[in-house]
Amino acid sequence: MKQQIEAFKVWIFPSLVSILAMLIWNDVNEIKSDVKALMAQSNIDKTRIDNLERVVYKTASTEVPFKKDSSELPQITYAVLPDNKLKFKKVLYSY
Repeated sequence: MKQQIEAFKVWIFPSLVSILAMLIWNDVNEIKSDVKALMAQSNIDKTRIDNLERVVYKTASTEVPFKKDSSELPQITYAVLPDNKLKFKKVLYSY
């Protein structure tokens, strides 16, 4: 009887280790495929976000008519040097 138990232990241990290894291998392959799918979806989402940012910033950069009285706006002075001649201009600061 003792020999049969020892023979069973010798037979069952490699079988259980093999089954466990197959389960782990299957899970690892499943995780790999999930990661690949998530990376592909991430690239698609990043492209969509980049396109939306481009659209939003393009529309945000268009000027909106300013309703404040021009006397309330501060004036700034700057120099322009065309043809090496110094000229000063005053402009209204718009924000």
